[in-house]
Order: sequence, then structure tokens, then C-alpha cells
Amino acid sequence: MDVLYEECAVNQNASRGEKLYKILNVAYYFCLIVAIVSGISALMNVPLGTADSSAEGQQAYAFAQSMFFISLLFFVPMTSSTIGLYLLKKRVNINYDYTFVTGELRIVKVFNVNKRKLVTKIASENILQLGDVDSESFNRLVADPTNKQVICTQNGTPRTGKFFLYIHVSEPVGKRLYILECREELLVNILHFVKRGTLASDYVMQEKKEK
Repeated sequence: MDVLYEECAVNQNASRGEKLYKILNVAYYFCLIVAIVSGISALMNVPLGTADSSAEGQQAYAFAQSMFFISLLFFVPMTSSTIGLYLLKKRVNINYDYTFVTGELRIVKVFNVNKRKLVTKIASENILQLGDVDSESFNRLVADPTNKQVICTQNGTPRTGKFFLYIHVSEPVGKRLYILECREELLVNILHFVKRGTLASDYVMQEKKEK
């Protein structure tokens, strides 16, 4: 049986995140340009050797020294700011895509709509347990220090019609506990490919849970 199911966990503050990303992006390129210009200026004015004995030579040497240190005063903080802004802008306006294709779940992190990074591929045979984050079974798994949590949503509360699904997975590097924000359809599709009993015994269908 071939199955293809796709879903996106959109950041609830997406519009705000998009505006913030644009501001950070402008600041990033400004700092980058200033860092490059000041770096070139510093290299061009590195004081080498000793000053010429003539008045003009001493004046030129002093000017080169001044330009070198002034350029460094710009280069160091601008370089640090460029690195900081680059790392910061990667943390805003983030969404997640979940794609389930015939027994394999692919989780992709989306930066500012157009940049994508694969988080993981989960094979159905590696899934140990599935369930609702709002349950005792999840609390027990979280309490186990051997399970590393990997949160694959930016939202603190699920959007209407969705819930937080946990997927307990056995991987070569250890056990992982993935947290997804999705509709129940994703869970239903996964259940067709996992072993019987993989669904947590305390799982309650979302329709019943809402009543």
C-alpha cells in the first residue's frame, strides 16, 4: 500500500517572524559589509618596519598606524555582530514540514520559507511508541534520561484541529523522543506501518478528547 501524507506546522507568529527576519537580514548584511571594508582597510594599513627618518615618512607611518587601529576598532565588533546576527536569524521564522511516504516519516526544518534542512528520517520499524504529549505515557518517557527530546514545532500550543504527537524512536545514537504538531491523520497513516501495540494504551482519539 503506497501512502503519501504531507503536513506543515506553521509558526503561529509567522508574520512577526518574517518582519523580524527581514530586519535581522538587513542588519546582518550591513555589519558584513562594514566588517569586510574595515578588514581590507586594516590589511592595507598594517604598520610594517620602522618609520622613515624624514618628517613626511614619520607622518605617513603615524597615519598608517592610526588607520590600522581605527579599522580594527570597526572590524572586531562588526565581525562579532555578523556572526551573532547570522546565528540569530536562523532561529526566527521557522516552520516544520512532515512528509510520510509509505513507512517513512521525513521531518524538515524550514527557515524563512525557502531554506530547508532535513531534521531526520524515521523508519516505521524503528518507532517504539506513539502517543499524545498530554498523557502519562509521555511523562514517563520524558522522565527517562536516556530519551533525548527533539521538538519539531515552534508553537507552545497546538493550532485548532491539531495536537502534539510524540514519537519514541530507537536510533543508532540512542533513543529519541520527537514532538510534532500535527493532525490525527498523520498518526493514522503511521499506524498502518508500525507493529500492533505501538500506540500508547492511554491514547485518546482527539474527537473524544475535545468533548
